[in-house]
Amino acid sequence: MTDAELFKERILMLLKLESSEQRPIRSKEIQYRWNISDLTVRQSVGLLRDDCNPIASGPKGFYYAKSARQLDSTIKDLNGRLKVISKRCKKLQEAQERMRSGDDGQRLLDL
Repeated sequence: MTDAELFKERILMLLKLESSEQRPIRSKEIQYRWNISDLTVRQSVGLLRDDCNPIASGPKGFYYAKSARQLDSTIKDLNGRLKVISKRCKKLQEAQERMRSGDDGQRLLDL
C-alpha cells in the first residue's frame, strides 16, 4: 500500500470535517499534521477524486465541496492543465518523429 493510499481516508475526514470554501486547508497544513510530503497529499487527493469525492481546490488549498458550483473552478483548472499537457505531448511526439526520421535529429543531439 502506498503512502497516498494510507493517508487518503485521513485526508478525506479532515477535509469533510474541517474545511470549507471559505476556509480551505493548505497542503502544507496537511503535510505538517501527519509528517507527509506534498506529493503524498496531492496523490491522496487524486485518489479521493478518482473515487468521486468532491474535493475542490484553489490557490488557498483544498476543501470538501458542498455544492456542484464549488467544483466549477477546480474542473476548469484541471481541463486547462489537460489541454497544456496534451499540447506538450504532441510537440514531444513531433520532436521524436523528427529524430527518428533523421530530420533535426543530429542538431538536437549536438545541443
